[in-house]
Amino acid sequence: MDSEVSFEKWLDTISSFETSEDQWSAGQRITCLPPRVVSNYLQRLLTNAPALLAGITPVRLGHLIWFFNGICSSYWHDVRSEEVPQEDQIATVRAIGNFYRDFLDKYPLGDTADETMAETAVYMMWDMDCLEGAAMFPGEEHLVDPIFEVLGIALRCKSFGCQRSALHGLGHLQRYHQDRVCTEIDWALSSSHLHTNLKDYALEARTGMIQ
Repeated sequence: MDSEVSFEKWLDTISSFETSEDQWSAGQRITCLPPRVVSNYLQRLLTNAPALLAGITPVRLGHLIWFFNGICSSYWHDVRSEEVPQEDQIATVRAIGNFYRDFLDKYPLGDTADETMAETAVYMMWDMDCLEGAAMFPGEEHLVDPIFEVLGIALRCKSFGCQRSALHGLGHLQRYHQDRVCTEIDWALSSSHLHTNLKDYALEARTGMIQ
């Protein structure tokens, strides 16, 4: 497999999708990069998103998120493979926190559920490619703390979209890490920080009863 796709070419491709069909036609040179390259490229994108994705439309941002989280790629499975050193796996997961805090929290995702395609994609980040599975499965215990670190960052963001995404991820982890999930959600419910129209969803997430 040709692995000589530059970061710039990769970014130009995944930030230009206008439709789901564009994602599927991206080609193997984009979807099947070596795992260590995937880890490196995702870290660079997620930690530098304010500059790299400046001016991206909600539709393109939505498709970009759907793509790198697994609609047409297996990027997060690749990151968690034995080919990627554990320290790089951890760094890649932690980079999602930068993505939430430095970019998504300031992006106009919308103030209600599914208001924009980008908001829906951000919400679904913890369903796509079983990203939360790293906090469930044996052999990936080193990613549990980084994942909760990221979810804590997202929950403490100001935007509705980031908070809803965090609650979604926490809800999926409730049966595996009940005490940690309840601690995070109880903090949100007891503060004035959480969006009022997310309180019922937070209660659902606290019990793991979410879609």
